[in-house]
Amino acid sequence: MYTAEYKGINAFLVGASNLLLDEGVERKTRGFNCKELPEPFMFKITNPTSRLVTISERKWNPILPFAESLWLALGRNDLELIGHYLRNMKDFSDDGFYLRGGYGPRLRWYNGVNNDYKIGNQPAYSINMGNYSQIDQFNYLEQVFQKDLNTRQGILSIGDPPKDCFDENGCLKVTNDFPCTRLLHFQKQPNANKLNLTVYMRSNDFMWGASAVNIFNFTFIQEYFSQILNLEIGEYYHVVNNFHYYDEFKEILQKISRVKEFDDFGFTYTKSFKDLASFDKMINELKSEEEKLRINKTNKIKDFEDDFFNDWYKAFYCFNTRKKIEFKNSTLNQLFKKYYNHE
Repeated sequence: MYTAEYKGINAFLVGASNLLLDEGVERKTRGFNCKELPEPFMFKITNPTSRLVTISERKWNPILPFAESLWLALGRNDLELIGHYLRNMKDFSDDGFYLRGGYGPRLRWYNGVNNDYKIGNQPAYSINMGNYSQIDQFNYLEQVFQKDLNTRQGILSIGDPPKDCFDENGCLKVTNDFPCTRLLHFQKQPNANKLNLTVYMRSNDFMWGASAVNIFNFTFIQEYFSQILNLEIGEYYHVVNNFHYYDEFKEILQKISRVKEFDDFGFTYTKSFKDLASFDKMINELKSEEEKLRINKTNKIKDFEDDFFNDWYKAFYCFNTRKKIEFKNSTLNQLFKKYYNHE
């Protein structure tokens, strides 16, 4: 088993690319050639707020993780929102409209029903729920910590066997989107007022998954749940059984592996929300403002009176208006420069 510890995502990029290049073995999967570690990989990030990729060789797209984080928090899996920011997401959809394995409905509308979730602007189902229960796992996480701050039961499940394994006829499900993440486990540090997060993944691609969105999305959730649970941000652990990269990205990994100087400065926002209810209220406001920017092309700037949500919103503002805007986290000013009209 491979283990490593990194301060932030940039240290992860350099360290993991070297590990894959040195230890990766060949495998052909689903018609693609890749290199993968022959054993599971577990790594720790000591500062989860250091989630912004500033290594230019990675050619990171900063809007995508902000868009996907909103998509997840809203519990959606339709392509209307996310497809605007990542057009090739449609390649992983079975029907061209929804992402069957999208994490959002599994986090906010979990029900274990065989039929695919189809959740867009409104959380509605076309299936007969019968005697099934529908669970908002965010609500569960808040309540289980309210009951016992030292709980070991703070688990959000992504894997859904009734949905993922068989179709309605009992045959293996054929799909373009089988979830890679299986669960997120939150736990308070034993001797500190901090919230740790451990993520378990069956498979993780270095380029498309881990460095593009996964680490950002999960540490983002860790940060806002730390606030919801009145805890500080702890440490992030990532456990993956199959860690790999595809051959087409070998040259990029080689360039990243040779980077000697990089910054891994974290940034902790001040936040005004105090619980899940107030967080969800702001999430719905962000949803409305993002739609105005994306659909109505408004130039009006919204002030959420919350630094965390303001920077989240400004990512959408900058992308959709192509106008310069000042972020609270100054690193974002550099990352979003490419979207300015004059650049």
